[in-house]
Amino acid sequence: MSYQKSKKLLLLATLLTLSACQKVTETESTGGSSTATTATSDQTVTETEAADQYGVYSDKDKQEATVADATTTITLTGQSATVEGEGVTVKDGSLTITQAGTYAVSGELKEGQLKVAANKETDDVRIILNGATISNSTTAPIEIETADKVIITLAKGTTNVLTDNRKVKGDSDDTEPDAALFSKADLTLNGQGSLEVVSRYHDGIRSKDDLVLISGTYQIEAANNGLKGNDSISILAGNYEIKADNDGIQSSNSTDETKGWLAIDGGSFNVTTGRDGIQAETNLKISNGTITIEAGSGSTGTPSDTESLKGMKAGSGIQINTGKFTINSADDSLHANGSITIENGEFNLKTGDDGIHADDTLTINNGQVTVAESYEGLEAADIIIEDGTISVTSSDDGLNAGGGSDGADAGAGGFGKDNFGGGGGDYSITINGGVIFIDAEGDGIDSNGTVTQTGGTALVSGPTNGGNGALDYDGTYTISGGILVAAGSGGMAMLPSDSSSQASVGIYFDSSQGADQLINVADSDGNNIISFAPNKSYQHVAISAPDIQKGSEYTLSVGGTMTTDSQFGFAANSDYQGDKLLSLTIEEMTTSISQSGEAVSGNQMGGGGGGRGGGGGQPPR
Repeated sequence: MSYQKSKKLLLLATLLTLSACQKVTETESTGGSSTATTATSDQTVTETEAADQYGVYSDKDKQEATVADATTTITLTGQSATVEGEGVTVKDGSLTITQAGTYAVSGELKEGQLKVAANKETDDVRIILNGATISNSTTAPIEIETADKVIITLAKGTTNVLTDNRKVKGDSDDTEPDAALFSKADLTLNGQGSLEVVSRYHDGIRSKDDLVLISGTYQIEAANNGLKGNDSISILAGNYEIKADNDGIQSSNSTDETKGWLAIDGGSFNVTTGRDGIQAETNLKISNGTITIEAGSGSTGTPSDTESLKGMKAGSGIQINTGKFTINSADDSLHANGSITIENGEFNLKTGDDGIHADDTLTINNGQVTVAESYEGLEAADIIIEDGTISVTSSDDGLNAGGGSDGADAGAGGFGKDNFGGGGGDYSITINGGVIFIDAEGDGIDSNGTVTQTGGTALVSGPTNGGNGALDYDGTYTISGGILVAAGSGGMAMLPSDSSSQASVGIYFDSSQGADQLINVADSDGNNIISFAPNKSYQHVAISAPDIQKGSEYTLSVGGTMTTDSQFGFAANSDYQGDKLLSLTIEEMTTSISQSGEAVSGNQMGGGGGGRGGGGGQPPR
C-alpha cells in the first residue's frame, strides 16, 4: 500500500471517530407519532413511538429503577434524614440532591422538603420513592429546581404520600413552586407503586416543561389542576383518580404552537373537576384508555359565560383512536376549536350543552357514540359520519351543522365562544354509513347548508312541537343510498330534495300518532321493507330507502306488531303484521301525501325541491 493511500485512510478513520464522538440531536415531538434520537459516544437514547401511540416516551422514561440500583439511600426520620452515599445535603429539614445519580427515599418527613438542584444541562436524576411520606405547610414537598431530567419511580408494593398544606393560592399570587410535586425540568413518573398527592395550595403534579407518566397508581386532590405539563403531557398507562377544583389534566403552553399538546395512550382515569376534565391548549390525541369524567357538577350544572366546564377540550384538534369514555359535563362533553376525528371507541356522554362540538369538522369513522342528554347532540360546521352506532338525545337539535344559538353561549376559559369555520352558510352533514338514532326536541337533522346521504341508516324521533322539524336544511338534502326514517311534527316537515337519485315519501297524518306506534312500508309482494316505532308521538314521517323506487306501488300501515329484533325501534325485512292504512304509487322522486292518499303540496323552505309544510301542526293543503 502506498504512503499517500495510507495517509488518506488514516484521515478518513480520524474523521469518522470525531463524528462518532460529536453529540448529535434530532428531535420531533408534535403530539403525534414521533421519533427522537440523542446519540453520544457512550450512550444512545432512542424515542420511537408505535404508529398507534401519540406520546413521546424514551427508553430512560420506561426504565424502572429498583432500590438495589440506588447509589444513595435517604431515610426520612420525621424532622430530618440520614443519608448513605453522595450527592445530598441536609439542612433544617430540607434535603437537596445536587448531582446525577439514583436516590432511594423512604420514611416520613414532616414540614420538610426534598429538592433537586443539579446541573440543568447534564444531570439526570432518578428518585425511587420507596414508601416515602413528605408534608409541608410552607413550600412544595418535592421541588425540582434544576436538572436535565428527573425520573421518579414508585417502588413496587409501596404507598407514597405528598401533602402540600399551604393555604390556597390566590389569583394574584405568582409564587413558585406552586404544586405538591413541582418541576422546572422534564419530569417522568413510572413504577408499580402508588402516589397519593394532596395539594391544598394549587396544582397536584406540575412540570414547567414536559410531563411523562409511564405507569403507577395515582390519587390526586388539588385546589387547582391535578396534573399539569406546560409544554406537553404524555401518558402511556397507569391508574389515575383525580379530584381538582380547576382542570383535571392540563397542558397549557399557548405561546408555541408545537407545544401545549396532550397525548393519552392508555390507562384508567376517574376525573372529577370544577372546570374542564382534560384540556390541551393545542392538540389532544388519545390512542386508547378508559376515561371517566365529571366536569362542573355534570349535566345538571349550569354552563358558564366566564368559566369552561367541558369534559375534554382542545384549542386545536382532537383525535381519538379508541377507548371507553364516560363523560358527564355541564358544558360540551368533547370540544375542539378545530376538528375532531373519532376512529373508534365507546362514548357515553351527558352534558348541559353539546355532546360533541367542533368548530370545523367532526368526523366519526366508527365506534359507539351515545349522547344520553344534551342541548345539541353533535355540532360542527361539517359533520361526516362514515360508520358506527350513534344515539343522540337532545333538548334542541340532534345533528347541527352551522351552530345558531348555543345553550351555554359558551366556550369560556380562554378558548372563546363557539366559532364555526366555513362561514357564509358553507355547512354540511354527510352520512355515508352507520346507524344513527336521534331523539330531538328541536330539529332532528339540521344543516344551515346541505345534507348528503349515500348510505347508513338515519332514524329520527323528532320534535312534537310544530316550530321544529325532523329534517331542516337550508340548501339541499341529496340522498343516493341508505335508509332515512324521520318522524316528527307536521308543521315544519321536510323531505329530501327532488334532485336526489333515491326516492322519498312523506306522509301527513290527520292527528298525532302515539309514541311507539309502528310505521311499516311493504312492497307490492307483501315484503316488509321498513318497520319503525318512534319513541315519541308524531304527525309526519319522511321515508327513503333503496327498495322504495319510482314507479312502484307500496302499502303503508300504522300500528300493528312485530317480533323481529329491532335496533332503536327499527327493523328491515321484519315479520310485521298490521292493518293497511293506504296504498301508494311512487310517481316522483319526492312524494308527499295525506293519510288518505291525497297529494299534499307544502311551502318548500330548504331549496332543491323537498317540501316543508305549513304551520300549526296540520298538513298543508
